[in-house]
Amino acid sequence: MEEKPTVETRDLPALETGKTSESVVVPASGPEREAIVKRLKLKLDLRLVPYLALLYLFNALDRGNIGNARLAGLEAGTHLSGNDFYNALSFFYFGYTISQIPNMFILKRVTPSVLVGVTMILWGICSTSMAAAKNYSGLVAARFFMGVFEAGIGPAAPIILSFFYLRHELAWRAALFYGSSTFAGAFGGLIAYGVATNLAHERLAAWQLLFIIEGIPTIALGFITIFVLPNSPESLERWFVTPEEKQVAIERSRSGHNADSSLIDKRQLWAALKDYKNLFTCLIYIGLNIPLASFTSFLPTIVKLMGYSEATAQLMTVPPYACAIVCVFAMCWNSDRTQRRGYHVAASASLACLGYILLISSTNVKANYTGACFVAMGLYPVVPLMLSWVANNNVGHTKRAISIAMLNTFGQCFATVGTQIYKNKTAPRFFMGYGICLAFTVVMIVLSLALSVVLNRENNRREAKHGSPKILSSEEQQAAIDGGIYDDHPSFRYFI
Repeated sequence: MEEKPTVETRDLPALETGKTSESVVVPASGPEREAIVKRLKLKLDLRLVPYLALLYLFNALDRGNIGNARLAGLEAGTHLSGNDFYNALSFFYFGYTISQIPNMFILKRVTPSVLVGVTMILWGICSTSMAAAKNYSGLVAARFFMGVFEAGIGPAAPIILSFFYLRHELAWRAALFYGSSTFAGAFGGLIAYGVATNLAHERLAAWQLLFIIEGIPTIALGFITIFVLPNSPESLERWFVTPEEKQVAIERSRSGHNADSSLIDKRQLWAALKDYKNLFTCLIYIGLNIPLASFTSFLPTIVKLMGYSEATAQLMTVPPYACAIVCVFAMCWNSDRTQRRGYHVAASASLACLGYILLISSTNVKANYTGACFVAMGLYPVVPLMLSWVANNNVGHTKRAISIAMLNTFGQCFATVGTQIYKNKTAPRFFMGYGICLAFTVVMIVLSLALSVVLNRENNRREAKHGSPKILSSEEQQAAIDGGIYDDHPSFRYFI
């Protein structure tokens, strides 16, 4: 049900805010419209996607810097002992989990720029305040509330992107957004190395400087976001797009099943909760988040136990993330090109499987380090692939928002397991942690392939029963949504 041009040209009223009454002439097909679409996408690719990527970079940086801070003396500075460090990691995910669905309801009532900007300011304050933690209680409180507020941007981003891009354009843009988390891993290691080797302060330890240096820019960026993040095609400014480009943006948004005008639709809420596809995707995301949470938090420790010094270990965390960046972009670009999601999830998870097998089976440092690189290459592409898959296959604002919130809620809930599986007593081989992660990557492979098969059969069934899909107008889409017909519509085809 993607946008497909018709043969006529139509005059449409200007959609700029203000009192203008002029008409905007938008070609419905042909080279002129293609040129308008090309200019529009280029502008969005240069403004919206990089800005969202920058926001998520700081999100991932603030979330994961505790692993680097551990090597810089966090445990001694806050008097942690026993399982205190692991529990502090878990409390972040407790906060993140409980705020997922509330944030989706808030997103229906406030603009995305306000939700993302305000939550950035608040999580930046929490991240910076960890520098002042003197004990376990203070650290846990800061981590918990940072999790509560960081849940604002992750689920909101695919919703925002789906307003501006068609279904087959989404994964590549989501990769640019979520791929910034791999940049954060690389930058985090570089910043930690720089702090450990070049910065010294009489009153502040290296781990405290790390939280301050990475937390304060987040607060500043949050204030900027409130004013500069586009909220919808209707809100695009005159200085950014021409009236024709704005009209095309609105038409593209509607053709992507964004014609839902309701605030919160209870029927869509229940439809999301009862949808079998969401059960599959939640289980796949659980399989992802257990190894991903453990990798993000424990990579510096794992690398150090390979025999590197603390400062060198910080630096050696960079190459695995660099490898992951390449894989994220390659997998998601090809996923959009082929319009296949599940097969790419399975392929990525297979790389992670190979990495864990190397980590479990070998005592060679080079083999283990190679295994860590394969794990990063396999885990990180799955995040944008899964979020794009869910956004692609759910029609209606509320249903899409709740489906993404469910995905993140279940995934982040089980991420707490990943924070508890690399116990000191199992070092340096970490058989228990690696074994659990390997098992869940296999779960990802099996379930993603199974869901692809199920969705392909459903597409074939609809094709045989109803024929080729009809291109619905925004009015027809709204009528279907009002009638309780979402992605079950005969003209809808799933991304597999």
